[in-house]
Amino acid sequence: MLRKDVDVVIFDAMGVTFKESDDVNNLLIPFIERECGYEDRGAIRQLYAVASLGCISSKGFWEQVGCGYPGIERQYLDTQLIVDPDFIPVAERLKSGYVLSMLSNDVSEWSAYLRRRFDLDRLFTSVVISGDYGYRKPDPRLYEILMESLGITSHRCIFIDDQPRNLDTAVRLGIKTVYRLQGVSRAAHRYDYEIETLRDLLTLL
Repeated sequence: MLRKDVDVVIFDAMGVTFKESDDVNNLLIPFIERECGYEDRGAIRQLYAVASLGCISSKGFWEQVGCGYPGIERQYLDTQLIVDPDFIPVAERLKSGYVLSMLSNDVSEWSAYLRRRFDLDRLFTSVVISGDYGYRKPDPRLYEILMESLGITSHRCIFIDDQPRNLDTAVRLGIKTVYRLQGVSRAAHRYDYEIETLRDLLTLL
């Protein structure tokens, strides 16, 4: 049990809070190909990366892939992104004993819309999104922004992510880490715990 050692529980978005881990390749690209007829996958990935750093707006993103904004954005966000069914009940239980935060790479407008749509902001004390700050995980500067926003030292935090490279940065910063398994274990990476479902956090914490 980690209750005495942890004050803040930090959640990634895709693959942790939301069901889909690789939303760009598995959701966004097929959606754009189907709905907009734009088939340059490399260009879509690059545009998403730029948008998730806040360098272009969500409007600019959709315009560059030839889709009608804002209707297409609402269609994408409303039909493709699903919250993990365990997330809200687990977060509601954890909130009674911990500060909950989100640390995610995403387009600012998309993250804000999804948090409103699923009423997630009520669960989080701090939300740090790459598109708001110009850094993407695993850049340590994004993690440090979250620590500063909470006014807490890293060793009092635990971070749940489904990408080992993001957990590697957390380890270097002294944050406790939980790998949300997506397929096989990544034992070669350094992290503290593995979970198969978010319900496993209730046993861990």
